[in-house]
Amino acid sequence: MAVEIKTLVHYPDLYFKKYATVIKNGFTMKDDKKTRDLTETFEMISCDDKSELRILAIGTGQGLVDEVIIDLVSARFKAVVYVVVEPAEAELQKFKDMVSVKAGQDQWKNVTFKFLCTTIEDFLDTRSKTKTTEGFDVIHTLHSTCHFIDPHGSLVELYGILDKGGMLFVMLVAGPWERTNVKIGEYYFDPKVHFFGMSAVREKFLEQIKDAKIMTKFRAKRFRINECFQEDSEDGNDMLDFIAQIPDFRKTVSKEVADAIINIIKENCVKSGDDIMFGVDEEDMLAFK
Repeated sequence: MAVEIKTLVHYPDLYFKKYATVIKNGFTMKDDKKTRDLTETFEMISCDDKSELRILAIGTGQGLVDEVIIDLVSARFKAVVYVVVEPAEAELQKFKDMVSVKAGQDQWKNVTFKFLCTTIEDFLDTRSKTKTTEGFDVIHTLHSTCHFIDPHGSLVELYGILDKGGMLFVMLVAGPWERTNVKIGEYYFDPKVHFFGMSAVREKFLEQIKDAKIMTKFRAKRFRINECFQEDSEDGNDMLDFIAQIPDFRKTVSKEVADAIINIIKENCVKSGDDIMFGVDEEDMLAFK
């Protein structure tokens, strides 16, 4: 039976320290294939007869991927309303700072931003209480669905506030990292993080919204984790903590559990010369209304 544990999401400073280590070893949230996929995705949105495009962006962090999206839509649409829902105040401020820099460079002049430092649950609750009916053309949750309290219920609710012809865009881990998440979920749970990936989310969504038109995009990605298997390596322990999302993983979990999770990580690695590469595949689910 899984027991409750506090994951890295409870320790933002620690999270970003671990994140910096995986970035150093080749992990990235932005790459050429993702940019091409984003371009193709947002070219599917018709700009005919639209005075403005309304986008709801959920769990954006500092807006690294959003920057690509905003570049794309600001070039295609006369006016864009970009509503950002992000509960981490420090990350939201970084997003605001990026927007200020872009404004100073005379960019994104046709984009109106609304920043909300709140959770998706509170956002949806406020809409319900205020009887808000205004919908969105695009709603995206990029690697943030796993932090929803009720991910499956919230995605259905988000699909419901799309305007006709709108698109719900979900991005999550797939492949090796998803399989690793599932293994961790056998031992631990955290109400703020769900140990799953795209397979579970897509299957449940299609059970609940049977008439949704679905399209998926898959990206195979790898990063180097040689030091993960060296117990005395600071970088290795940082990467292991980040993959498992458990702070001080080797000291926090029992040896039996640590061995089981490390073994599943090993099983999902490939060799590239002298490097051990862990799969951090991504999958996009596009649901059209």
